[in-house]
Amino acid sequence: MPKPLPKSPYLNERFAKAVTQFGIQLNNAASIKHKGNRGSAREQALRDFFSKNLPSRFSVTQGESVDLLGEPSPQFDLVIYDNTKNFPFSADGVTILPAEAILATVEVKSKLNAGEVTKCVIAARKLRALSPFGRPLGERDIGNAAENKLKLCRFFHCVFAYETNIMQTNWGAKELGRIGDAANGEHLIDMVYVLNAGILNVPAGLYRQDDERGGAISSFFFAILKFIMREASRRDPAPYDRYITHNRKSWVKA
Repeated sequence: MPKPLPKSPYLNERFAKAVTQFGIQLNNAASIKHKGNRGSAREQALRDFFSKNLPSRFSVTQGESVDLLGEPSPQFDLVIYDNTKNFPFSADGVTILPAEAILATVEVKSKLNAGEVTKCVIAARKLRALSPFGRPLGERDIGNAAENKLKLCRFFHCVFAYETNIMQTNWGAKELGRIGDAANGEHLIDMVYVLNAGILNVPAGLYRQDDERGGAISSFFFAILKFIMREASRRDPAPYDRYITHNRKSWVKA
């Protein structure tokens, strides 16, 4: 006779309350308003929340990236990297990370509409054009033996929006359709969260409405956490020395 399944932790009232409070806190942090500099304050609040709640080995910054071929990425509002293996540089007030350091990125939008979705797709396409360790990015399937042998890097790219111009009725399906049309079948954006509306798993074509407990926004956070934990464990440190010099012949034997 098979052993009975363990009880769901949600049956534990205290744990359930803690999970609910976590979602509400994340929602409140994301919803912050500042009359003088509303956009920057909201982005910073989101960065602060992720920095506080992710394991200490991960750092969150605003910045851009460059690969060994000199290919740059756009600047993203949240860039997550493993600080036990990598560190950023700063130039002209901009934080710059080697492509090999990037684990996850989040682009923050005030309101999603057709034009903003197109901008998101363009930015994501530039991000996925990077070549960490001089190799193209791997696809979504981490179980691909051939890709794992090459240790191809994977990025988890998300969009966080405060509003959408699509009405709530059948919002998820309509938003997925709009993003899919703009991406033209390419794997560009992994997840989209719209405050108080819900979350989209773009590659899977799935969506979930938000609720008063902050369930969808919690799913957004934990999806990012799950990915970066898994990817960081298989990722080598960035080859900082190769960014200094690409040509071994520049060394002269004494």
